Amino acid sequence: MKKVRLIILATVVSAYAIPSFAGTVATVNGKPIDQSEVQTILSMSPNLAKTPHARHQVVQNLINMEILSQYAIKHHINESTNFKTRLALAREQILADVAVDHYVHDHPVTASALQSAYHNFVKSMGKKEYKVRQILVKTKADAENILRALKNGKKFKGLAQKDSIIRSGAAHGGELGWIVPAMFSAPLAKAIETGPIEKPFGPVKTQYGYHVMEVQATRAITPPSFNAIKERLKVQLAQREAARFVDDLRHHANIKIFG
Repeated sequence: MKKVRLIILATVVSAYAIPSFAGTVATVNGKPIDQSEVQTILSMSPNLAKTPHARHQVVQNLINMEILSQYAIKHHINESTNFKTRLALAREQILADVAVDHYVHDHPVTASALQSAYHNFVKSMGKKEYKVRQILVKTKADAENILRALKNGKKFKGLAQKDSIIRSGAAHGGELGWIVPAMFSAPLAKAIETGPIEKPFGPVKTQYGYHVMEVQATRAITPPSFNAIKERLKVQLAQREAARFVDDLRHHANIKIFG
């Protein structure tokens, strides 16, 4: 699935449905721009639809599109190979979008699937969250040197700022804040869950290097309510179902790749 483009999914599973109504919102050299065009764009872009002046922005963009389209036709750009190639690709993308749209509509996320997803989400969170900081270095020897320096009284924050190869984290003294171990790879998650409190430990090896960790504190975790994340879970499940749909189509297709 890595090579399958599913740009479409963010829009096809949107919960927004903006009412449409007819009417001309603007004209460009006598060519009308219909309200239905504005509504279509807003319905496909829920994040845009929630912003102030969204309708005005869309109208202005459609005006610019129409001006450029008229220019392209006047200068016969619509007859070029470049235009025809890109038009064919756009047609394929739109057909793919609509195909997924229809599939998601015909296979809605069930209430039981949502409840199951919520149960798995809560289970994955565990019962505690951890306040963690880390220093990531390239070699085991570097990590052991840092552990010795910490044991000899050096400050974790200073060493993180000086030595950690994660520069964004180094700027904050290696602070990760409150985290859930499941967010990390298995070696790090296990180390966080079993490590001592307020005592640096490691090195923990991952694909990124060697981690020197410190769990500063722990606290009981309160998972979000079902209603608070229901829509997010619905989107995730719909995306997963659409991805399976595409995988199945690929499995049954006669695909040949050359070169």
